[in-house]
Amino acid sequence: MYRVLIAAFANYDAVTEIPAILKEGGCTVDIYCAKGSWAIKSNHYDKWIQGAGDVDSFRDDLIELATKKDPAYDWIILADDPTIRVMNDYVEDNVALFYRLLPLTKIENRELLGTKSGFSQLCTKYGIRTPKYLIYDATSFDVKKCGSYIGYPMLLKIDKSEGGGGVFFCDDEAAVLATIEQIKERDNLVIQQYIKGGIINVEVLYKNGELLVYNYSKTAKTLYNEFGVSTQRLCYTNTEVEPALLQVGRSFGVNGFGNVVFIYNETEQMHYLIEVDIRPNAWIYYSKFCGNDFSRGVKNYVTNNLTLVHKEPAYDSKEVRVILFKKDVARCLIDKDLKGLLGWMVNKNGCWKFIPWYDRVLLFATLGYLIKLYWEAISNKLFKKSKK
Repeated sequence: MYRVLIAAFANYDAVTEIPAILKEGGCTVDIYCAKGSWAIKSNHYDKWIQGAGDVDSFRDDLIELATKKDPAYDWIILADDPTIRVMNDYVEDNVALFYRLLPLTKIENRELLGTKSGFSQLCTKYGIRTPKYLIYDATSFDVKKCGSYIGYPMLLKIDKSEGGGGVFFCDDEAAVLATIEQIKERDNLVIQQYIKGGIINVEVLYKNGELLVYNYSKTAKTLYNEFGVSTQRLCYTNTEVEPALLQVGRSFGVNGFGNVVFIYNETEQMHYLIEVDIRPNAWIYYSKFCGNDFSRGVKNYVTNNLTLVHKEPAYDSKEVRVILFKKDVARCLIDKDLKGLLGWMVNKNGCWKFIPWYDRVLLFATLGYLIKLYWEAISNKLFKKSKK
């Protein structure tokens, strides 16, 4: 049996559905994380290994798990950006350990892992189409030259940020200077051209740089702001991005699950690459509702079959709206979207199929979270009224 270890230091919920895909793909699954982590809110894994609460102990124990011989793990998945950054920083020039742990087959591209500046510079290195950008340097920054080269509006992105955070929209010089002044983490701050268009997310699975399966979708709704976490996506068939996806995988040497993000310029009818996250997320599981079952890709990964899995033909001409139950109900509560909540209550457009009925542990954990969030929303509303 093909043995997989999922390691998650941060308590993110993006990995919770991944054990089910791996099990369907023929793997045994162990999870290494702290007690209470969302990584183990699942009944589809074989063994939980309790991780330490401090990062140094967590790192050392993970290395021990990764290097043990009997029995050895066939595939190690680092499930979140903090874990990836910690391990990438620690292994330094230990090439063998890097390839054992990190989701790249080219150590020379390690700057891709968790840094926006590294991503932009690698796009330039490999000739991948991406928006114009500059890396902020406090000693030489000239706001007029910056505006002349990039144009307005523009985005400022904190180098080590995730989940849609750390991104600022600026429409003139004054906004750029004011935003830079308020940002504390200015090292390798990325200043990027803003291209008006739809955000395109492509969930992927690669092995040794070769694309095994992907799912193309356009962001429909987000939590907090337009750069925030997406809660609804519209999935289509689009093979125009395949050459870019192949180039990304082979140039960077991607190995594992990921999310490749484009901005689609409708005027130019071009996709511009804006982000590559080499870690799993919840959308990967729900891609099966669009005809892209990632467990088929996992089966190819396990058997070293580098053939691209194509979407089921019945879905080729369909537009499918996929919704993350936990995140979208949370969005409705936070944004006071009563119409959206009503839609969930009455099963609008069959949205109940996205509730995790397949996993009772995940289902009860999600319901518990949403009930708590609901009462917090009610309490805050009542509190505000009492203050008036």
